[in-house]
Amino acid sequence: MEALKVGRSIAFLRKRYRMTQRALADCLHISDKAVSKWERGLAIPDVSLLGKLSVLLDTDIESILEGNIASFDVRWDGVLEMNYPQGISASTLLYDKPAVYLQLSYFMLAGITDISVLGKDSDVEWVKAQLADGGSLGISLRYGEERESDEHIAGTMRIRELSFLYGKDLTKSFRRILYGVPQSYTLENYQGAALGIQFDRAQPIHKRTTLKLERGILAFPIASHQELHTASSLIHLIQESMNEHIGSLSEIAYHRGLIRDSK
Repeated sequence: MEALKVGRSIAFLRKRYRMTQRALADCLHISDKAVSKWERGLAIPDVSLLGKLSVLLDTDIESILEGNIASFDVRWDGVLEMNYPQGISASTLLYDKPAVYLQLSYFMLAGITDISVLGKDSDVEWVKAQLADGGSLGISLRYGEERESDEHIAGTMRIRELSFLYGKDLTKSFRRILYGVPQSYTLENYQGAALGIQFDRAQPIHKRTTLKLERGILAFPIASHQELHTASSLIHLIQESMNEHIGSLSEIAYHRGLIRDSK
């Protein structure tokens, strides 16, 4: 483990989420001088801080310790194809949030902020009326078309269907895909049910590999009103018992440093 490489990774990720050294230090209940020493390679974080540090920086402990900042400095696009089951639309509520907010939250949890929104005119117009260009959330939304290919884009995360995903390690799972072995994937839950989420690398890859999410992540497709009701009930349970706000785009944007105020 090289202290300088670890420090550079911490600095890169901190700046990526627009956090000052003091803000990061306050979250960890340490001094900003300690963070400064890490980033200059004069010290490394105490083992007791690594777990919380990885959460704050939206990565995993191994990535911090390996200090491979090159893997973080890649850009992915997002494409949302709003293909909903009959009787369900972008505005259909999943407990207290529109269905499309749940889908957009997956991009934001993965750290993807440039998103193309495609689908029926009524769905596209509804999202546009609610979120405009996404600027209020620190993201960029474009409607009706995908971004042109760009040599600086590593790949595209594509959400083609409505699914429910929840788990403490969901962000880390997404990040391992984005920054891991160059491969295209189709995502499934642990039982093998397709979730309508693809990760396509920019370079030519002849086929996608099926990737199952870990056991600790609850995930299932929402293809009927019964599954919609199940997802709504789970969101209600999680929010009431764990004080978490599923699908809250402003809260995610705030914690990712995309905006200064979550209200």
